[in-house]
Amino acid sequence: MTPRPTWRFAAIVYCPQDDVSAALALAVGQLKRSGLRVGGLMQRFGREIAPGKREMLVEVLHSGEVIRLHEPRGRGVMSCMLDSDGLARAAIAFRTAAMSRPDLLLAGRFGKQEAAGTGLRAELAEALISGVPVLVPVRTDHFGPWQNFVGGPTEVLAPEPRAILEWAKRHCHLPHDATQSALPARPPIGAMRKMTHIIP
Repeated sequence: MTPRPTWRFAAIVYCPQDDVSAALALAVGQLKRSGLRVGGLMQRFGREIAPGKREMLVEVLHSGEVIRLHEPRGRGVMSCMLDSDGLARAAIAFRTAAMSRPDLLLAGRFGKQEAAGTGLRAELAEALISGVPVLVPVRTDHFGPWQNFVGGPTEVLAPEPRAILEWAKRHCHLPHDATQSALPARPPIGAMRKMTHIIP
C-alpha cells in the first residue's frame, strides 16, 4: 500500500499495561455526545475463562452487538483459540460500518492476526483508502508490522482520551469544546503515553 496525503488515519500505540479499551470507551462516549457518528468495532476483554486468560470481545458501535472472538474451551483449558465464525461476523460488521461512511471509524485492533496477514487486514486496508478518518489501536510489539502494512508515514497517538479527542477535532470536524469534558486527569501508565507525532 502506498499512502496518500488524503488518507486520514492514526495508530493508537499502547503497551500491555495501558488500558487502551478504557481510554477508547471514554473518548468514544464523548464523541457520540458531541454529535459525531462513530462506527466500527471496539475491542475489550470480558470475564476470566482460564488463569491469565479472559474473554476477547468486540462491540459493534452502530448496533451495540457484542461478538465473541475466542472459542469457548472450558475453564481448565490454558490455550485460547480464535473463533472463525466470530472473526467473520466482526469482518462483516466492520466492512458494513466502513461502507456507511461514519464521521469516525474505529478498528478493533491491528493485532497478531493482522500482523501475520490474516484477520481483518483486507477490510482494514479498504477502510484506510476510503478517506474516512480511521483510528487503529496497535500494541507496541505489532507496530513494526503496522508500519509495513501502511507502507509510509504513520501518525501515532498516545492511548489517552484527550489525545484521541484532539485528533478527532482535527480530522472529523469535531466542535472545539468537545475536548473540555471531565476526563481523567492522570494518563494511563505506559511508555507511549506522550507520543502524538508522525513516524516516517
